[in-house]
Amino acid sequence: MGCHAHHALVRPSLRPSLVLCGVMAWGQVLGGAVAGEPAAVVTEPMVAEPVIQAISLDQVLEIGLRASADLELGQRRIDRDQALIQLGIASRLPQLALLGSGSFTEVGTSVGVLTSLPTLGDISLALRQNGYVQLQNSFGNLGLVLDLNLLPLRQSAELAASRAGLASSRAGLRETLRQVRFDLVSAYRELQLRQALIPVWEQALQASTALERDAEAIRRRGLAARIDVLRSRVLRASDAQGLAEARGQLDSSIQHLAALLALPPQRAPRASDPLLPQDRWPLGLQESLERALRDRPLLEALGAQQQARDRMAQASRSALLPSLSLLVGGGLSGDRLVAPVLNSGGQLDTSAGSVNLANLQQDSVASGSFYNWGAALVLRQPLYDGGRARSGAVVAERERDILAADADLARRRIRDTVSTAWASLQSSDATLEAARVAVQAGEGALRDARLRYRAMVEPLTEVLLVQRDLQAARASLLTAMTRQALARAVLERETGISPGDPAGPNPGDGR
Repeated sequence: MGCHAHHALVRPSLRPSLVLCGVMAWGQVLGGAVAGEPAAVVTEPMVAEPVIQAISLDQVLEIGLRASADLELGQRRIDRDQALIQLGIASRLPQLALLGSGSFTEVGTSVGVLTSLPTLGDISLALRQNGYVQLQNSFGNLGLVLDLNLLPLRQSAELAASRAGLASSRAGLRETLRQVRFDLVSAYRELQLRQALIPVWEQALQASTALERDAEAIRRRGLAARIDVLRSRVLRASDAQGLAEARGQLDSSIQHLAALLALPPQRAPRASDPLLPQDRWPLGLQESLERALRDRPLLEALGAQQQARDRMAQASRSALLPSLSLLVGGGLSGDRLVAPVLNSGGQLDTSAGSVNLANLQQDSVASGSFYNWGAALVLRQPLYDGGRARSGAVVAERERDILAADADLARRRIRDTVSTAWASLQSSDATLEAARVAVQAGEGALRDARLRYRAMVEPLTEVLLVQRDLQAARASLLTAMTRQALARAVLERETGISPGDPAGPNPGDGR
């Protein structure tokens, strides 16, 4: 069990959520370093023979932001959206095509007039009675065709939707950057807390061991009951169990931070920064709320997604609007007509001229080339599409309404998160002061209780209660310091304020 802070970004609405766990019982707290106490070295790591390296919070942020898989995913989404924009731009540009064709046709006939022949068209033959002719025609063409959409309504709407999607991805990356930074800070604070609780449990184990020795010595003199020895033994066993659990939780925190930093399990990170009280938050509650709602990439991403859905609805409706295209084409053509005469006499009339048919078994050949070009305007007005355009627009509008609801929900959650963290931070100074007083009083009370027990003035039960109270007071102090640090980290994430410049944006936002 520990104090965890979790914040999830739910696609596509990028909803934030924050859960700050409360203070745990004295036997289930995490580990860290108190101001004035050295950070504890991991003595029993989970991985055999790890390379323990002390690392500061600044180093964690530098390494973690560079190794974050979430940030890499966000950047790839931006690259994809940029490619979609290029595709939208290309869809509005004119298309130029190279066309080529070739054909060969052979016709044998004794009819004077032929129509609708493939590649020949209509021909007229002047044949004598019982005349017969065989025609062989070879045709080739090469040309260019330019197609330009003069009313790219749908393509323009789709391009605008792609640009809004790119703006959403960029804002989403800034929001992810804030969240990744918060995850790193919270993991480091958790490691500090778990790390500092190791010496606390060690001190408790030393005290309970000494108490057990005192109880046994007093019992050997016949001045104490056997139950005192058993109670002290239970206390020592409980402290030993708590120390083992704290070390296991410390190993878990180490590996969690190593995973965020993309470090191998053998390179165990250790927190080098002491767990210190935080500075006062520079903004009031109203100013913090205004800053969180005004400069929040999450809300920008949701707004850009709404714009994208509006453009998609516009693109769907434009399918029923008229379209106007300009076609321009031109090319060169060549034709070769061969007419081997199988029965003498006759004349061949074609569009290229007249050809006198030669004698039997002699070829008559006509060949030539020509160019052609032209332009055409094509107007197309859809009349009925079965309701597909309207249905597509309605779907896009419903998605826009969902995103609007997501944005409203995100504002409420931001307000609740900022208010909770701000109130917790404001009361943290008094909480820390009370925890320090409790620790100091508990230490003095434990010394007096042990002396009074040795003097047989107080029973062992009193020593046990004082020992438990001191353990809980130390754990409360460490947990209160961690909660204060996490509350400040939450406000920094929500408002984008960096620790060094309260009035400016968070450097992690990249602005």
